[in-house]
Amino acid sequence: MKYAFGEIVLVVIGILIALSINNWNENRKTEEKRKIHYRQLLVDLKTDKDYCKNRIGNFEAILKKYADYENEFQKGALNLETSLEKISELQIGGIHLFFKTNTIKTLISTGDISLFPQNINNSLTTYLDFRNELISANNTNANTMVDMIGQITLLGYSYVRKRTESQPELSEELNIRANIPKIFLQLEAYHSWKATTLKTSIKNMNDLIINADSTITLINNELKK
Repeated sequence: MKYAFGEIVLVVIGILIALSINNWNENRKTEEKRKIHYRQLLVDLKTDKDYCKNRIGNFEAILKKYADYENEFQKGALNLETSLEKISELQIGGIHLFFKTNTIKTLISTGDISLFPQNINNSLTTYLDFRNELISANNTNANTMVDMIGQITLLGYSYVRKRTESQPELSEELNIRANIPKIFLQLEAYHSWKATTLKTSIKNMNDLIINADSTITLINNELKK
C-alpha cells in the first residue's frame, strides 16, 4: 500500500511539474507575442505621427497662401477678372487623409488586443476611433469640395476658359464670360470651406499626435517591466 501510494504521489507530482512547465512555456510564448505586437504598435504610432506632421505642414502652407490671397483685398481696388486670376492661383484639392497603418485593426479583428492590459486596450481603441472620426470628417468635406469643383468646371472654369480665349464667338456661345461671377463666387465658397476644414483637421491631427504619445508611453512602460 505504501509503495502504491508512493507511486501515485510521484505520478501526481510528475503531472503537476509537466503542467507547470507547459504553463510556463505558454506564458513565455504569450509574453513574446505581446512584445512583438507592442513593437509593431510603436512603429505604427510613430508612422501615424510623422504622417500627421507632414500633412499639418502641407495644410498650413495651403492656409498661408489663402491668407495671402485674402490680404490682396486690403491693398487696393480689384476687378472681377483680376480677382479670378488671383483665386485661380490657389491649390485645388489635395486635402484627403489616408493612414496606411492597420496593426490596431488587425489586433481587434484577431482578438489579440485582449493580450494587453485594460488601460492599453482602452487607449488603442480610443485612438483608432478618434483617427477614424478624423478621416471621415476630413474626407467627407474633401469629397464635397471635389463635387464643387466639378460644378465650377461645368461653368467654364479652368482649361475650357483658357482654350476659348482666342475663340470669342465660341466663348460667347458657351456663355463663359457671363458665368465668371458665378465661377468666382463658387471658388470663394470652395476655398473658404476648405480653409475651415483644414483648420479643424490640423487641430484634430495635433490631438491625435497627443493621443499617440500617450499610448506610446503606456506601451513603453509595459516593455520596461
